[in-house]
Amino acid sequence: IGGFIDGILDGTIPPEKHDYYLSVVSVEIKRLSRVVQSMLSLARLESGEQRVNPVKFGLTELACEVMLSQEQRIESNNINIEGLDKGTDITVTADRDLIYQAVFNLVDNAIKFTSENGTISVDVSSDGQGVARIAIRNEGKGIPPDEMQHIFERFYKSDKSRSINKDGTGLGLYITKTIVEIHKGNITVS
Repeated sequence: IGGFIDGILDGTIPPEKHDYYLSVVSVEIKRLSRVVQSMLSLARLESGEQRVNPVKFGLTELACEVMLSQEQRIESNNINIEGLDKGTDITVTADRDLIYQAVFNLVDNAIKFTSENGTISVDVSSDGQGVARIAIRNEGKGIPPDEMQHIFERFYKSDKSRSINKDGTGLGLYITKTIVEIHKGNITVS
């Protein structure tokens, strides 16, 4: 949101595209409001006080929405996105806002740790028996093997000297893991 608004204010985004980007900002503000509610819900989910709100939606379409919300960061780092143009979408039944947050967190990390001119690959697939899978892979320095087992822990942050963004809270991947587990799934890293 801030990037789009800054782009309008500093003239990076031309006037003829203002309405388009303001509509993207409007959608994102509404989504963030839902995400804040989802974060509160996440605490209730962990304690067993609240249920998920399952709806049917396309997982590839959702991944595309996440990428669009990060368009300015992706373009400013010249990052190439692969895999979203396969033409197939997997329909899932899950809490859309929570899954959006999980995918957003993974994409956010992928962008943070992808080298300039690097590539982020997204693969959405199904095992044909009702299990959907989304894999997000990025090019970059990678995670040291001894840290991989810890990245989904609450407040865990990889070596700060490796991080482009040192201001993270160490909660994003923990939240992602919790969301995936609430949906009876699992998450791995390699």
